[in-house]
Amino acid sequence: MEAVADELVDAIYEAAVLPETWPAVLERIAQSVQAVGGVLFAVDGLRGGSWAASEALVHVMGPVAEMAERNTRPQRGLAKRYAGFMADLDFLTLDEKESDPLYTEILKPNGLAWGCGSVIPVPSGDLLVFDFERTSEVGVFDRTALDTLDSYRPHLARAGLMASRLQLARAQTATTVMQTLGLPGAVIGSRGRVLAMNDLLEKLSPQIYARARDRLTLDHAPANAILEQALADIETRNEAVRSIAVPAGLDGISLVGHVIPIRRQAHDIFASATALFVATPLAAPASPDIGLLCGLFDLTPAEDRVARAFAEGHSVESGAAALSISPETVRTQLKRVMAKTGTSRQAELVQLLAGTTSFPLRRE
Repeated sequence: MEAVADELVDAIYEAAVLPETWPAVLERIAQSVQAVGGVLFAVDGLRGGSWAASEALVHVMGPVAEMAERNTRPQRGLAKRYAGFMADLDFLTLDEKESDPLYTEILKPNGLAWGCGSVIPVPSGDLLVFDFERTSEVGVFDRTALDTLDSYRPHLARAGLMASRLQLARAQTATTVMQTLGLPGAVIGSRGRVLAMNDLLEKLSPQIYARARDRLTLDHAPANAILEQALADIETRNEAVRSIAVPAGLDGISLVGHVIPIRRQAHDIFASATALFVATPLAAPASPDIGLLCGLFDLTPAEDRVARAFAEGHSVESGAAALSISPETVRTQLKRVMAKTGTSRQAELVQLLAGTTSFPLRRE
């Protein structure tokens, strides 16, 4: 089972630069949770939106797209501020669902009775929406199914960001990717060597630069250590942390760096590459809402809630009371959050999650 999951994660990252494979990827994920099919909506904050769907749902996507202005589900999902997949009844009452035009006019007539989804906002202004649908015979998405989808969510977020930026169009060359991306980016080879980078990333020096032997380097020791480990893990296929907080320099802005593995047929485009590195500036186009970054750091829903509590000013004790958990649980979750974000003090974590860029994080 683990081998199947790992192979599916590889397929997700393949779809990051080979978007024609998204329908098959969404179909495989749908099968893992007994869904009819799945959909990805990728909305670029600057250039509009695009979508991909598994074969079983393609026929409903035209009507769904036409109903975009009447579809309140993404806004309802965002309002919940939950870093995971939710069943439709988690953000709709049964009465609201029965009067929802998306359900009554499109989903229900096509035999789609129960849905679940996740809305993933990105600091660069992009918005990713993943949706999966079940028939009435299968029933609602239970916790087991949602947990399965949550295990893929961080990978879907990173691959979906690339899909949004490339407008779900196949990239013909590595150069095309770097030019089309619209974000600071680099193609990374073995041992962290930079094979190509775009002008936007070059302008971030010395915050991010290529040093001797052309290794990509972050000018913040703790963040750079996480980057080096992430790149090493990709080569050994022990893939853990792939989103890294990059503190602001004296004249720079805070960033989140994403390490996206090159997998399967994506090597046809990136022949000698092991990964892409993409940076999302926290001040472009504006500082993110408190807690927005949680979805970028592979945080579990429990870790996400603790991170948000600290971003909102809670202490360990008050956060425990607000979340109805023990202080020891808060401390445990906090340690995991700080490890994943590369922060070493609570003040640094709060600054990162609040999107503050007026002064740099403590540098080492």
